[in-house]
Amino acid sequence: MLADKKLLFMGIDGGGTKCRVRIESCSGQLLSTGLGGTANPSQGLATVTQSIITATQQALVAANLPASAMQNIIVGAGLAGLHLSQYQQIMTSWQHPFKALFLTDDLETALLGAHQGGEGAVVIVGTGFSAMSLVNGKRSAIGGYGFLLADHCSGSWIGHQAVQAALLDIDQLGENTLLTAMLEDKFNGRGCDLANALVSATPKDFGAIAPLVFLAAEMQDLVAKQIINQSRQFIVRVIDKLVETKPARISLVGGIGQKLQTSFSQETLGKLSAPLQSAEQGAIHFAKAKLQVRDKAQSQKFSIQGAC
Repeated sequence: MLADKKLLFMGIDGGGTKCRVRIESCSGQLLSTGLGGTANPSQGLATVTQSIITATQQALVAANLPASAMQNIIVGAGLAGLHLSQYQQIMTSWQHPFKALFLTDDLETALLGAHQGGEGAVVIVGTGFSAMSLVNGKRSAIGGYGFLLADHCSGSWIGHQAVQAALLDIDQLGENTLLTAMLEDKFNGRGCDLANALVSATPKDFGAIAPLVFLAAEMQDLVAKQIINQSRQFIVRVIDKLVETKPARISLVGGIGQKLQTSFSQETLGKLSAPLQSAEQGAIHFAKAKLQVRDKAQSQKFSIQGAC
């Protein structure tokens, strides 16, 4: 099937904030890209699938392809949180419009992209956090437990820490911080009004607060600097843990990770290698590998049936 020139391949990088897609021809030529909203299954099947369809439609328009071209697309999708069984069940129930859909978590596709389809290690620090090393076929994962459980350095964690610090400041139980005025201005409320505005906040919502923390830290706010330092120190510990697995390369990806990387020590920077490709390209590597396995299995099945 890989030789079918009518086929298109699409890679999806589904994070807590954005869903990015990349469409390539069968020969590997980039045709277009698209962008949608959150693609974390924790937000429900309808939200995730709408984000994927929106991004796909955008990419098809950019490539001057009709909507009907969806039925010719082989899709590899790396979605945040998909290593958790309940989210796998949610996504496998989707009656998708594509020719084929191969699902995995965003860790695998980010790793494949970072190392151009090869082995290595990756640390994702965006809205959420997770890390993984793949050496001689063995996966060693760190984190990926989800918001509030163990996202100790992510954008959502940073935003959540900022809200807690501001509320403690308001109650005169914590240090004074510029974050208080920043959040009051952003949400047009103080104390219970601020809490009310965030009572149903998602990881994406808290992640949107993270830029304020970086801004306050640049203004030498001690509380903000402490939050940023905690995030940085945690990422360094994760990198050191991955080094123990002896991967050929380690890459740090994600908006928060990239922002913090500039302040790492030379020792830590020396352990990192720039990603070779995007997570969307990693998802296409994943899709092609899965398609070859499926085609081989079907070919063997047909051979056995023919012999009988």
